[in-house]
Amino acid sequence: MFLLFFLTLLIGSVALLSWQLILFDHPVTIVLGIRQPLVFLVALIAVIRSFRDRGAHQRQIGLYVGTMVAACVPALGNFLFGLLYLASGLMIFTYIGWGVALAMLIAVLVGIFWGRWNWQVRSLDLAFDSLPAALDGTKIVQISDVHVGSFLDNHRKVEQAIDLINSLEPDYVLFTGDLVNNKVDEMNGWEPVFSRIQAKKGKYSILGNHDYGDYIRWNNEQTKQANLEALIDMHRKIGFTPLLNENVQLSAEENGAYLIGVENWGAPPFRQSGNLEKATAGIPENAFRLLLSHDPSHFDLQVLGTGIDLTLSGHTHGFQFGIERFGIRFSPVQFRYKKWAGLYTVGNQHLYVNRGFGYLVFPGRVGIYPEITSITLHKNA
Repeated sequence: MFLLFFLTLLIGSVALLSWQLILFDHPVTIVLGIRQPLVFLVALIAVIRSFRDRGAHQRQIGLYVGTMVAACVPALGNFLFGLLYLASGLMIFTYIGWGVALAMLIAVLVGIFWGRWNWQVRSLDLAFDSLPAALDGTKIVQISDVHVGSFLDNHRKVEQAIDLINSLEPDYVLFTGDLVNNKVDEMNGWEPVFSRIQAKKGKYSILGNHDYGDYIRWNNEQTKQANLEALIDMHRKIGFTPLLNENVQLSAEENGAYLIGVENWGAPPFRQSGNLEKATAGIPENAFRLLLSHDPSHFDLQVLGTGIDLTLSGHTHGFQFGIERFGIRFSPVQFRYKKWAGLYTVGNQHLYVNRGFGYLVFPGRVGIYPEITSITLHKNA
């Protein structure tokens, strides 16, 4: 129902903007008014066919989605002012609407050509009573949602982001899932690039929902499973230790500290392969616990009340569209996820949601930029 409503809104917005342009009765606006809905409809049909095919090349999908977004987002910006013009007949609303539409078109184009490569380092310090003294000052770098298939052959740009990771000199690098869009083959040629990530004490990773290959057609279940096993092995090839519903001890002090990794667990319709009980088996009651769980919905639905001190997640990408400036913090993804980006604290438990290293479907980021998170752990005095 929501999808139908949203599609109707898009089509209505595009039609309204087109009608206004043609009504202005200038050769340039008439041509734009005719071309704009045609571009949108052609791109929309191409996107639908690509997703029905479920095997379309990422370059094609990115081109179609990028074109559709560039056609419909400005129309959405004009929509309210177009309705006001219809109601009042005042041309001032048309001019304001067109100004907003032009600004949004520029924002989309900037997001495509610059925003998706604008990695931001977000740093924070967190203090815990249960953290062993030996780990006081430990620096963790978190990355999430690489979606390497979306990068195509842009090795040089990604290498710059990895240089940024290494410049932070982390003790641990923790990757919270979605290495690929669908297939392990997307990593071909990228192994030397991601193997360059450095950490003083270790690199650990988990799986995200896209890593299981659930969103494309497979010839049989055996092929799909073989892809998953090869992907897990790929984590090891690039120097990460995958944690699949298991834990590893980080400190040998009394009670100690443990890093926990679960397979993907998300609110429906996402798969729930994570097993928190299995992953935390054998951990002393008063130990410091750091959990890697791809989907932040896991935090509210299962992690709260377990005594886990810090959970690191990703998954939302911040919708790759929104605003985090001038005291405003908004993204459409918050209608689906209450905890969608940044730090959240409930009682003594913390959740950090990374905005994602890469991008998916839409080949850009508008206002919500790719993120590298640096977290320094401290022991409360």
